[in-house]
Amino acid sequence: MTDLALFDLLSPLLSLIDDVLSGSLALASVWRIAIFAALASVISMLLFKRLSNQAELAALKQEIKAVQKQLASSEMEPGQLRNTILQNLRLTGRQLWLSLWPALLASMPVLFLLAFCSNQFSVETPKTDFRVYVTPQDMQGSPADFRWSGVNAQWDARKKAWTFYQPGPGQTAALMLGSHKQLDLPTAVPTSVIHHKRWWNYLFANPAGYLDANANIGLFVFNTPAQIIMNWGPGWMRGWLFAFMLFLIFFSVVIKIVWKIH
Repeated sequence: MTDLALFDLLSPLLSLIDDVLSGSLALASVWRIAIFAALASVISMLLFKRLSNQAELAALKQEIKAVQKQLASSEMEPGQLRNTILQNLRLTGRQLWLSLWPALLASMPVLFLLAFCSNQFSVETPKTDFRVYVTPQDMQGSPADFRWSGVNAQWDARKKAWTFYQPGPGQTAALMLGSHKQLDLPTAVPTSVIHHKRWWNYLFANPAGYLDANANIGLFVFNTPAQIIMNWGPGWMRGWLFAFMLFLIFFSVVIKIVWKIH
């Protein structure tokens, strides 16, 4: 397991919660994601309410309604119309300014939950009969310069990837360039990509770890199977992200109404 990055600091605690939800309560992935989305919504909306000037936002909301009502229902002289439009722009601009920075700060908890859910619900461990495709990018040299140990790998020129069957339990595979190891499989956890450590990995870590800094290939992409969270709709709706955002929006709207947040 790689070192935790900034937005992974809560992942150990969230993982314990997920173990309880999946083990003791036997909840399916979709309902665990719903709980994490609800947690993100509650914390974020509470932070927004505490950080924002709710009294001024409520007053601005009423002023904007009054001005927009004038624009919609009154026949005004050009000069008066111009002043009313400018007043509407000023009020809405003030409303945006008062909401912007509290919204940015309140969105921070969502990033912690997104980082955890991405690692927890994104992909699953392939079965031993799964046909693996390992696609190299930023490769120095040609595929013929490299060799695999532990698996019977072949180069697929059409897909520009090495292919072999997923190693069984206790089995390992390694990609070598001479005596220099480029990649070890399986990775620490299932992943769809592994690469050299980048600057953004100090914010969001790759739980599968990173390539050696001296590796001659900069990035590997795997066809690791994605977890199916919802068994309906097109493919892009079946993963964890759509479910998380759907629940996040739903709970945020409900909380906004119940708590009367402006």
